Amino acid sequence: SKRVYQIESFVTEKVTEVKDNIEESLEHLEERRKQQAAVNENASMKGLNDLALMLSEVLNQMQQQMASQMQGNQNCQKPGGKGSGKGKNGKVPGDMKGMQEQLNKDMQQMKEGMNGKGGKGQSKRFAEMAKRQAAIREAMEKMQRNNQQSGEGGDPELQEMIDQMNKTETDLVNKKLNNQTMKRQQDIMSRLLKSEKADRQREFDNKRKAERATQRERKMPPALQEYLKKREAEIDMYKEVSPSLKPYYKTLVEEYYRSLKKK
Repeated sequence: SKRVYQIESFVTEKVTEVKDNIEESLEHLEERRKQQAAVNENASMKGLNDLALMLSEVLNQMQQQMASQMQGNQNCQKPGGKGSGKGKNGKVPGDMKGMQEQLNKDMQQMKEGMNGKGGKGQSKRFAEMAKRQAAIREAMEKMQRNNQQSGEGGDPELQEMIDQMNKTETDLVNKKLNNQTMKRQQDIMSRLLKSEKADRQREFDNKRKAERATQRERKMPPALQEYLKKREAEIDMYKEVSPSLKPYYKTLVEEYYRSLKKK
């Protein structure tokens, strides 16, 4: 972190948190306070998971930059990186919803396949799912910061999803996957769907406003108004100087005047 100043503050903060929680956990264990020790251990594991995720992303970015430099203008995008932040106007990207939906399905499948047996393979799957949930949660936190920096203020609904995702990460780090965890995941998904629906409605309303703004009253140009007035005056003048005509010809003249007005 001392070599890369952009991540120095984050790494230092996380490492300090992890060390403090480990020290407090040891103190609680010495005094046989198991419950308090478990809380600090969970916080330590979550901090390590956040740190590992961030370092993994930094490594991926460095590899992409190196590949881009070696291959010229080749476009190297990280899988899933497309929805790593919130779009303009605080919109939640659709691919983030898809990532959460897929994670929920994988968690449900794992829950159904659990037989009370642990093992290295199961631990790896728990760690991988915790990492995926952390990635979505960090993207949400970035959205919240963007909202606050733009002057819109924090979004309570967004913050609630962030808090719920934090709890899920803790469950996954501790290899805990029960009905309460899955109910929380369903609630997160419902909130994402609700947010997406609100975004669509907001876009529709904005489009309607824009269309109404363009539907302005079209006024006749002054030059055209003046021309029509002169033409009307000429027609009236012709009527006044019209000679006495027989009914048949008079009808033809009137029809001619009417045709002039239509032009």
